[in-house]
Amino acid sequence: MFRLWLTRRWVLWTLVAVLFGVACFYLGLWQWHRHVEQRTKVDAIARNYGAAPVAFTPGLVASPLPPERQWTRVTLTGTYAAGTDLLVRNRTLDATVGFEVLTPLQADGLTLLVDRGWVPNAANAETSPAVDPPPSGQVEVTGWLRTGEVSLGRDLPPPQLASINLTDARARVPALSDVDAYLVLGAQQPAAVAGAHPLRLLPRPEEDLGPHQAYAYQWWLFMPGGVAFIFFAVRREAAAGRALAAGPDAPVKPKKVRIWDEEDA
Repeated sequence: MFRLWLTRRWVLWTLVAVLFGVACFYLGLWQWHRHVEQRTKVDAIARNYGAAPVAFTPGLVASPLPPERQWTRVTLTGTYAAGTDLLVRNRTLDATVGFEVLTPLQADGLTLLVDRGWVPNAANAETSPAVDPPPSGQVEVTGWLRTGEVSLGRDLPPPQLASINLTDARARVPALSDVDAYLVLGAQQPAAVAGAHPLRLLPRPEEDLGPHQAYAYQWWLFMPGGVAFIFFAVRREAAAGRALAAGPDAPVKPKKVRIWDEEDA
């Protein structure tokens, strides 16, 4: 059997099986890293989302927020820059597609984007919906700090954005401070005046770990599968070769009689 396995054909197939096992290992590792990343996000939400708000200082966003400080709850006082809303498209709330509304807030020497909430689509995705304005004058805002999202590189009609990418946002609103942070609105005083196009505050983010851990285990279980398949294939071919070499006069191994065969007889 082992001499057969060392032939060129089966050595090549064994190499393929080993490469399959290596690929399974790295695919499992990739899924495991995604699980760890999601676990960190969920832990940050559980720890920070309902915590008592802390006073905002520019030092909180002087460098990008680390994963464990995402959703840090803060309070700050400032003034909205009315008329400079940015609309982030393809945002779903309660199975309905719409826009998230970002408005610059001038506070503590910085101009930060505040995600004021969600509005449904207009007649079509190319048309920006009407949105109620933010409160005028000084406003006290409580919300959660987030880092920006990856740019999707899409050219959309102003004031729309494809994602909450702060570099893309600064291209539309140059007054924004050069920091990688924005605020998700939780409450504000005074509250916005209810108009014809109100915004809905974003709900608490989902805390589902997803299937990544299970996928990692599945890939790792597949690792020896290729080599095991080759082993049994070589074993079967070797047995067939021995039977062929023995010829038709070779003694036939008696068939094992099972209890139920005797009963049937």
